[in-house]
Amino acid sequence: MKRYKAVAGPKNVQVGKGDTQAAFNLFADIINNEAQHGWEYHSMETITVTEKPGCFQQATPTNYYMLIFVQE
Repeated sequence: MKRYKAVAGPKNVQVGKGDTQAAFNLFADIINNEAQHGWEYHSMETITVTEKPGCFQQATPTNYYMLIFVQE
């Protein structure tokens, strides 16, 4: 039976001008770290989370990236 695991991806990535590869490397580091523990990268999904607002606040949806891993 396969098992699946969701890992949060970086939320806001800031890099130096012309260094977009640094942003890609953040995702690669997460994937490589999970691979060392026997997890195989499956996909990346976006999930929208809306927290219940407190008094006098509005609910604000926030998008997050999830990296999905699978293991036999």
